[in-house]
Amino acid sequence: MSGIGIYGLSGSGIDVDSMVKMGMMTKQNQYDKLYKQEVKNEWTKEAYSDMYNSLNTFNSSTLYNYKLSSTSSPMSAVSSNTSVATAAANADAASMSHTVNVSATASNAYLLTNGSIDRANTSSTSANKSIYLKDILFDEATQNTLRSQIEGNETLAKSKLVSFTIADGTGSGANSKEVSFTYADILNSNETLNDLVSSINGAGVNIKASYDSANDAFSLYQKTGGAANKIMFSVGTDTAADYGKKLISSLNLGVVTQVVDSSGSLNSELSSPLSFESTTGTSSVSASSFSSSASVSASTVLNTLFNASASSNEAKFTLSNGTGSSEISIADVSTATVQDLIDAINSASTTDNLGITASLDGSTLKIANTDPDSTNTISLSVASDAGEAADINGRKLINGLQISSTELTADTNGIQAAGTDAQVTIDGRSYTSDTGKITVGNVTYTLAAKGSTTVTVNQDTDKLIENVKKFVEDYNKMLDSLNDKYYETKYSDYGVLTKTQEDGMTKEQIEKWNEKAKSGLLNHDNTIGKIISEMREAIYTPVDSVTGKYNTMMSIGISSKTDRGHLYLDEDKLKKALAAEPDCVRQIFTASGEITDANGKTTTDYKSEGVVQRISDSLYNNLKTMKSYAGTSTETSDGSTLGNLIRELQTKMSNFKTMMKSYENLLYKKYDAMETAIQRLSVSMGYITGGQ
Repeated sequence: MSGIGIYGLSGSGIDVDSMVKMGMMTKQNQYDKLYKQEVKNEWTKEAYSDMYNSLNTFNSSTLYNYKLSSTSSPMSAVSSNTSVATAAANADAASMSHTVNVSATASNAYLLTNGSIDRANTSSTSANKSIYLKDILFDEATQNTLRSQIEGNETLAKSKLVSFTIADGTGSGANSKEVSFTYADILNSNETLNDLVSSINGAGVNIKASYDSANDAFSLYQKTGGAANKIMFSVGTDTAADYGKKLISSLNLGVVTQVVDSSGSLNSELSSPLSFESTTGTSSVSASSFSSSASVSASTVLNTLFNASASSNEAKFTLSNGTGSSEISIADVSTATVQDLIDAINSASTTDNLGITASLDGSTLKIANTDPDSTNTISLSVASDAGEAADINGRKLINGLQISSTELTADTNGIQAAGTDAQVTIDGRSYTSDTGKITVGNVTYTLAAKGSTTVTVNQDTDKLIENVKKFVEDYNKMLDSLNDKYYETKYSDYGVLTKTQEDGMTKEQIEKWNEKAKSGLLNHDNTIGKIISEMREAIYTPVDSVTGKYNTMMSIGISSKTDRGHLYLDEDKLKKALAAEPDCVRQIFTASGEITDANGKTTTDYKSEGVVQRISDSLYNNLKTMKSYAGTSTETSDGSTLGNLIRELQTKMSNFKTMMKSYENLLYKKYDAMETAIQRLSVSMGYITGGQ
């Protein structure tokens, strides 16, 4: 604080600053009281925040793990021949042995250059090793001719010189994309095999391409195994397609397959380079009526049933009754629904008098003759060749609806490789899988090689005991943390320091003081005490829903050895309980406690609920109370009770500070007037006495 006048001219000897400071002392004490309240509430909010976060993590992460059946009832699955198959069992797997006979393993489609890549330009040694696409496709003379054709012809330069389509399968979920290069790409920009790799990898298909320059080998790998997942190259009929066919053929791609040799060792074989072949597809399906196997609703968006062509969202197919036909066109499968498809079919049938109706029967799309007695054959068809994007989408839409056991495919000119499905017989029943894994009866088998093995499933007692020990440790750690705060010593002689008090202390002294002042902020806090009590109650209350005689924590060897609830595990007692009732830990820990009354209403019965569930429910309710009172962080604008109180105190302090400044100025004015009066009196006295 500083004065606003000029004092001492009267010779009065009054120490105005000291008098103002004395006058402000009461106000300063009032302000300091508000300050101490505000700081203490901030400390309390911080203490609650730390405890909230610890309890929330304990509930949402630690306790969550103990609710999992894999924790409360871990099972082991041991294979007698791990080179054939290994296995992992979940808690619901039966303790028994399974016979496993693997007749084929899953593999991914894999193409690799057999030998070296062919190059049309062999004019020099460097050309024979060139990675430029122009040297693979054209000899030097042809390159010069083509380059002269595009010189000054920008339209031709930007047109496609090479094109092909790459796909990762033929089903409704398959992806396909045209890959192309322009005249300028090939002849001016000098695109390379690495650019071809980038184009394929960026095409959005489930295929990984790479080029090994050291060994001059190009490879393509289907990321997903199984016979349905393929690597497919196809071309159209124009000149760009011819060069696309030449480019792919020049890579000399052979199929890599895995074989077991005579000694039983797993090896790989590389086939001779594949040649482009023409394949006749299936372009139509016919029946007296169709019903979709795919479950749909009126609001189902069409492209959720299949992967649309990357270049268009339009889909079209032809609907026929044997004598007449109509093209069904969907402008945008990313927004159109099954109801839109039904409307399009019914509208076209009415317009062209086809006598066909589409409808939704529950979750099944039906296409049938309007007259139930009609013998007309209904056909759905698309263009027989690879087709435009709309034809591709139409084909995929029909396949995605699963309205026929026959899958529509296109006529193609191309090469392809497919993966293989794993084939295994487990306990006498045959299964297939497009991966090396299959789950049967809550046991997941990982198939590694042809052959037979026996998988024995048992409860993993050692693992379960370790999990119970870990629960006891985690419980004790959390309970100890709560007890530490609940019983923490409160030092009543240590309060919040004011700024003035801190100015007269060292940093170390302030830290030590505040450590004492913050101690005991949650001492005997009601919410903390309630949590401690409910955690201990959850441990000691029997679980009524348990079917066996082991229905308490004490019965399986978990009991308290201190008056503060610290737990102790008797492993021998736990092992005895598990030997008698293997499922006792799972029931005691994780029983849901749900009961349904005569009206079908489901509620949770505390006495039937498992221990972990009880603790979790208690924490959930108490955490809501803590959040309401103190929030979850030191942020004051969180709507919590303490947050609002702190903000109110901060507002009061700000207003009080303004008032103090006004009061200080008033005191200075008062003493300024007193100084002026003394000065005038001094002048008057001098005049009367004549200066004597």
